[in-house]
Amino acid sequence: MKKWIFLILAIGLVAGLAIGYYMYNEPLEGMDSQEAEITISAKDLYASFDTDEANANATFLGKVVEVSGEIQTISDTEEGQPSILLDAGGMMGGVICRLDQGITGSFSVGQNITFRGECTGKLMDVELARCVPVE
Repeated sequence: MKKWIFLILAIGLVAGLAIGYYMYNEPLEGMDSQEAEITISAKDLYASFDTDEANANATFLGKVVEVSGEIQTISDTEEGQPSILLDAGGMMGGVICRLDQGITGSFSVGQNITFRGECTGKLMDVELARCVPVE
């Protein structure tokens, strides 16, 4: 009888681990197929966080945002993906758009562009993750 209980528990544990592994590694829906919940300029987005961060967090955090602005700098993340800083008119910061995996393109400083991404909040800059360029 104890063997059957042990066997049932072992099967349940393996099934639970397999489901957890699958859910953890399930790919996210691409940002290019999602609709923007908010469309805003980089200057206005940064100003919202700079003026009232608590209200801006309630408004933008975790939402799909389409942000437009002028590219100020282009760098690479630790994973080798481009990270683009949009000018927000502030002396201390801007809007960082961290591009989604596999997104490539020719970007240049001074170029006006629109990105769609998920707002993750503000550290020194307002940050958007999983960004894709909007045509």
